[in-house]
Amino acid sequence: MLGEFVSAEQYARLLQRGQQDSEGWLQFDPAQMQNHYNRHPFLLQHRLNQHPMFDIEPLFELARRHPANKVLFRRGDIAPDADFDASFVRTDTELTLDHLLTHFEPLHGYICINNPEQDAIYRPQIESLLAEITAHTHPLDPHITWYSTYVFISAQGAVTPYHMDREMNFLLQIRGEKTADLWSQTDPLIMSPAQKDRLLAYEGTRPPYKPEFEQRALHFSLRPGLGLHHPFIAPHRVWTHSNLSVSLAFTFRTRQSDRHTAAHQLNARLRRIGLQNPKPVGESAWVDGAKAASLHALQRLRHPLQHAEH
Repeated sequence: MLGEFVSAEQYARLLQRGQQDSEGWLQFDPAQMQNHYNRHPFLLQHRLNQHPMFDIEPLFELARRHPANKVLFRRGDIAPDADFDASFVRTDTELTLDHLLTHFEPLHGYICINNPEQDAIYRPQIESLLAEITAHTHPLDPHITWYSTYVFISAQGAVTPYHMDREMNFLLQIRGEKTADLWSQTDPLIMSPAQKDRLLAYEGTRPPYKPEFEQRALHFSLRPGLGLHHPFIAPHRVWTHSNLSVSLAFTFRTRQSDRHTAAHQLNARLRRIGLQNPKPVGESAWVDGAKAASLHALQRLRHPLQHAEH
């Protein structure tokens, strides 16, 4: 399973650590956080481009020793509207990780290292960064319940195709230059309420890209020392411009995003039994909370022993 759940006790320790750290690697603007967090994308600054653990050779070594199922790789020069979930299904079955690492730039390589926090060498640094994020999101969105990190290494011309995640994200550019295109998660022309319900219920494929979306995109230029906040389920696409790029992504969920996820999942159930237009998630906090509670009650009825053990 990708990522880790965060207990209340662990969250309290992370919060205390983040609040006490006066020399952090991440630089959050309080006004930007207050005005834009989880509503609109925004840029932030960081110093990870100065950290030796995120140089190319240590990261290539991490890729070599990390569990094979945690390291996804392919050629990077794919269509920007390719299916994201199928993009790592390699048609070139002779492409190996060692070969790609040796000939990374000529092959326009693209590597995603899932969960570097599970590596003994990288875990202390990742947890330190998570503590910083916890301290700055807590006043607005308390209690991170789950997180997962990813290191992206890509050559010039590599593309991360259009897709949306089921959580929030801070994408931190460490080496090279990228353009990140984001779309509003609240724009019904980009994702309808029904599409969002199915996305969070893991029904079918993610909502697809359409050419008419292009004029609604927001474009962000990323260079070393800049990061970008992705709101909950905001669609995005990323292009690598420099010869070699390194990025670190922190994806996370909170109690609030968990409530929204559960409300979307209940809406998906209501649609399956014939209610075509349940109230969209996000219009009423009270209704969203009631839907989340209803879904959890249904789950307890279906799996009483499982819930009794908790």
